Amino acid sequence: GSGTGSVGYRVAVNTDLTPRTGLLTIAGQSFTVTQAAAVCTYTISPTSKTVSAAGGGTTIAVTSASSCAWTAVSNATWITVSAGASGMGNGTVTATVPPNTATTQRTGTVTVAGRTVTFTQGACTYTVSPLSLSVPPTGSTGSISIVTAASCTWAVTGVPSWITLPTGTRTGSGSLSYTIASNAGSSRVAKPLV
Repeated sequence: GSGTGSVGYRVAVNTDLTPRTGLLTIAGQSFTVTQAAAVCTYTISPTSKTVSAAGGGTTIAVTSASSCAWTAVSNATWITVSAGASGMGNGTVTATVPPNTATTQRTGTVTVAGRTVTFTQGACTYTVSPLSLSVPPTGSTGSISIVTAASCTWAVTGVPSWITLPTGTRTGSGSLSYTIASNAGSSRVAKPLV
């Protein structure tokens, strides 16, 4: 230009974690521009997850500037960070939850880029049919049906000597064949637990 005037300038986004300085020379004069360092901010999704008793893997998305580092750490012994334990900028974390064989739900957390992701896992439920039997003195045979998730375990306890039931731990749905011996004495009651 000539005579009196103005010069426009534009400063690009600073994605570095350190400040920076630039110099413009205008009409032989130095003009210094100092730009502050980038501040890392992080967004994660989802922040909570409900998992079935069967377990499984969950992907967590991390959004941040390309120069921003982050880590992912499990705070529960039963949750594993199986992929994406650390990264820079945008990325994903995979958390793996094993089957929950207990009859109560459980809650645990994973810390991703300083944010908390809460996992709630359902418990095993069981349907047993029939729940009661009335048997004649001559005895009886039959079967009991158990319905549950494929990862849920169960066993039979408290079986008296006059009832024959398979022993050992089983997983998932199934059936049990039973044999009830004849009874020559007074009536009797048993309450095995499945």
